[in-house]
Amino acid sequence: MAPKARKIDDTRLMLRDSGLRATPARIAVLNLLAAASQPSTHQEISERLESRGIDKSTVFRALNDLTEVGLARRMELGDHVWRYEPTRVTANDDDSQQPHPHLLCIDCGTITCLSDRDVTLRVAKSVGVIEDILLKGYCPHCAAKKE
Repeated sequence: MAPKARKIDDTRLMLRDSGLRATPARIAVLNLLAAASQPSTHQEISERLESRGIDKSTVFRALNDLTEVGLARRMELGDHVWRYEPTRVTANDDDSQQPHPHLLCIDCGTITCLSDRDVTLRVAKSVGVIEDILLKGYCPHCAAKKE
């Protein structure tokens, strides 16, 4: 089976396992989120899928559906714009990705997903449950320009 067909089959399986119908729009949105290197806005996703005939309202509903069943995570990074990222990358990924920190570059606006290797955080249980962690600073490109 071709890699693209396998990817679509995996996406269909994830959607169905989550209780959603595997519509072309949901498949396209979920695959686009999985391929993105950073969280994406509704506008960015809509622009990328416009050529496939998927309109903004369909993308909005798909994002809400994916968030509701836990296949996507919605976050606001201080600029009053919702961004979305996948919580699972493959159908066989039983463990949802934990919320992870993001670096928002205060110069160019780039958002970078950070891993445990990039940042180590310890949060006391008495604080509660942390959903999003946003660090503001400079991406490597902008930091190099400042030196």
